[in-house]
Amino acid sequence: MLISVGIAIQAVLLGLSLLVVILRCWTRLYYEGKKLTLSEYFVWIGWIFALGWFISSTLSMLILARHPPSDSGIIPTVDYLKAVWVAEYFFDTGIYWPKLSILTFYWYLIPDVFKSLRIGLYVITAYLMCCMITSILLNTLIARPISDNWSIENQLNSAWNSLPNFLTQWCLNFSTDLLLFCFPFFILQHLTLRREQKIGLVGVFSLGAITLSVSLARFIISNAADYQLDEPSGNALCMAEMATAVIVVSLPGLKKLIMKSRTSTHATSRGYNSVQSSTGRSSNFTASKSRTASHAYAEWGVMDDDIDLAQQPQLPSSPVLHDVGELL
Repeated sequence: MLISVGIAIQAVLLGLSLLVVILRCWTRLYYEGKKLTLSEYFVWIGWIFALGWFISSTLSMLILARHPPSDSGIIPTVDYLKAVWVAEYFFDTGIYWPKLSILTFYWYLIPDVFKSLRIGLYVITAYLMCCMITSILLNTLIARPISDNWSIENQLNSAWNSLPNFLTQWCLNFSTDLLLFCFPFFILQHLTLRREQKIGLVGVFSLGAITLSVSLARFIISNAADYQLDEPSGNALCMAEMATAVIVVSLPGLKKLIMKSRTSTHATSRGYNSVQSSTGRSSNFTASKSRTASHAYAEWGVMDDDIDLAQQPQLPSSPVLHDVGELL
């Protein structure tokens, strides 16, 4: 892949992820009228790390264009080696911030009464933090002395060129993605949902499969190239994974923006007369829906009102899964 093409692909992915994050925060602040949560801040940190990756990887490719590698694969410039070493921190650490964002939401979502789910959250949180710390330590300590990371003579010993480092980092990253993908499906057994509601939740939870697929594709492509993938292609794949993680985590937060847009469009197309003629029917349907919805979330006190499907009074004696509606 040409360097210019690789840079362009990264720029498009970075811009798209920025747009989605801005829309998520705008929805939270103006459509929902709420303050940003820790989850949103983690998403922003994840995007900032993606920006850092874009800048440092682009700089390294521009340097590489001026100083091509020798026949033995040695890059004859310290600036390049320093740029890729910094870029590795941005990617290997930055990929965990979107995971922390969704994990923060799960902590808010699940109350203390769900003991097994809370224990699972403790385990996942501890594992995620251990993986994140291990990632930083690997990039810092795998080359001894650390100056080998920017040594022209010893650059093959650097973290950037270390195959064990690449494999370990990918395994840590993929395993945490897999845990976060599987965990929310255990929530379903604690909810009494109508079939269409359960399908909706499963659809939202399944968004994590996108991130898993991109990560797996990056590994397969790298393996097929015998871990000698050209730098523009490798950098574009890394940006694709970072941008996808940010976008996937942000999408559920756009629910109210999408629903309001659809409602406004539908109301406009019906026209004033149609709205007037349907008022009576809507009132009857709402009353009927309220009567039949009393059993929907009665067991766990999760209100239909939260997911914009029906009206349901909260049972004061039942545990509540907070803001389940944000997932639909």
